[in-house]
Amino acid sequence: MKKVLLTSVLSSVLAVSAMAVSHTASASDFTINPMVGASKNKAMGTNVAAGLEAGYKDFILGYTYTGETDKRNWSTNSGNVGPVPFADDNAEYIELSTYTKEKYKAHTLYVGYQFAVGAGHLAVKAGADFSKYSASAGFAAQEVAPGGAVNSAGMDLNAKSNTEIRPMVGVGYYLDNGLNFNLHYTFQNGSRDMKYSASGYNNSKPESVSLGRAKNDLENKDFGTWMFTVGYRF
Repeated sequence: MKKVLLTSVLSSVLAVSAMAVSHTASASDFTINPMVGASKNKAMGTNVAAGLEAGYKDFILGYTYTGETDKRNWSTNSGNVGPVPFADDNAEYIELSTYTKEKYKAHTLYVGYQFAVGAGHLAVKAGADFSKYSASAGFAAQEVAPGGAVNSAGMDLNAKSNTEIRPMVGVGYYLDNGLNFNLHYTFQNGSRDMKYSASGYNNSKPESVSLGRAKNDLENKDFGTWMFTVGYRF
């Protein structure tokens, strides 16, 4: 009876050990690779880039994001301003301000395949980049009249693009210790549909109006983007 019991226990231990080994081998086929670096957009300049890759054996599925906002402001007041159409000559204080703002953001999804090369693996990647661009400009004027009465007026012009889908290609080299280096490029240009609108106010509730759409606008811009990231694969 004891021999039968001992044999059963040993068999169970061996079975559990075999399952654990099998599970470990299977788990090692999966990898996660967080990445961080910089992107260089021809129209928008340099910005931070981040991404994440999931791997199964030699196959890779990845995602990256980058974006840039360029905002500029200008303001002046009282003695430095020129004639203001609605202002009272007796105004105690007049202030003018203007701004311009550009915003670009891009999400990229891709797949890849790696080959053993030297002390690591070389991966080739291809996918699609989904990007949006928007721009706005405006001015505001404020007059403080004798007695503290305030008059104000302003206007904003806005433009938003459709989501543009463009091809992306890249390579990556993954060292056996987990460290890896990645270089991606997205093929872009400024040809995209834009939706324009305007809004304004003059001592009253703001009003807005749609100015319609323009096809293949922004042809003077090039949103082609290089991206370099460093990652560590677990």
